[in-house]
Amino acid sequence: MTIFRFALVKGLRSPMTLVLNCILPVVLMFVRPLWEETGLLGGEAGFGFLVMIIWGGTFLMAQGTLNDRENGTIIRILSAPVSMFNYLVQNLLAYMVPLIVQVFLVSALGMILYDWGITLALALFVCYTVFTISSVALSFAWNCLFKRKASSFPAFGALVSFGTFLSGALLPLTLFPTVLQYVGTIFPAYWAVRGINEALEVGMTGDYWLSILAMALFTMAFLLYGGKRRMI
Repeated sequence: MTIFRFALVKGLRSPMTLVLNCILPVVLMFVRPLWEETGLLGGEAGFGFLVMIIWGGTFLMAQGTLNDRENGTIIRILSAPVSMFNYLVQNLLAYMVPLIVQVFLVSALGMILYDWGITLALALFVCYTVFTISSVALSFAWNCLFKRKASSFPAFGALVSFGTFLSGALLPLTLFPTVLQYVGTIFPAYWAVRGINEALEVGMTGDYWLSILAMALFTMAFLLYGGKRRMI
């Protein structure tokens, strides 16, 4: 698992990545107005902010594969007895682990600080975890479109900003025109928000699992696309 450790350490070396992946999600849990019913947006703002943090955090971690292409590291790695599949799997795992750990801590803190039931905590953990995996897959596929970090980063920033609003993570979708509400469905973040809302209002019902399935299908599509692109 040398590549896994290398990718994990390299990814968390950036202060911004470290904050988004290892600090901010837990700190967010202690901002009570984001989670309490009498707080901001009825206590649902925190769930949307966490979606945005995960999306940005996974992309910053996934910059590692793009850096390896730019500086030639991937060529040196593949000259050793390491397959491209092994390289990609270990990198993708390294990008997922920090935020999945944070999602677990967030779920545990929600039970302690805000009396979330075990069912709600489990539903949120599953939903955020699947969204994390989907976000990593999206970042991987996105980076395969670019050869330079300088062109990938600003374009993805615009995508996150646009997608976050249209997914309903920050503002209710009812505030947008009907056409834009449908546009939001092309983003995994939309399905994450839909799954979270379903878990909060009803529980782990059919619509909740539909959202999980949609994110899983997005993940498969992104990985299949990225896996067919040449990395070197």
